[in-house]
Amino acid sequence: MKKIIKSVLLVILAAVMVASTLIVVSAVETTAADNGEVVITAGDGGQPVREYELVWKFKYQGGHLYKRRWNATLGIWYDPSWILVY
Repeated sequence: MKKIIKSVLLVILAAVMVASTLIVVSAVETTAADNGEVVITAGDGGQPVREYELVWKFKYQGGHLYKRRWNATLGIWYDPSWILVY
């Protein structure tokens, strides 16, 4: 019974995560660089709203996918820690 409840909660959580990601991604323009980085900009005509270029970095560790934003302009991490994707 506990396995069934955990499975149902996991499926609901995954569906919410996917739905929220689709809403956010539809509001911005994304481009992929040759080295696997994803550059996200927002605004009219592709002009970035911020003065910094933020790049999502991904890593796969221990069977889990993590993401973290890198400030390509300053060469420092924008997020304080890695964020678990799944």
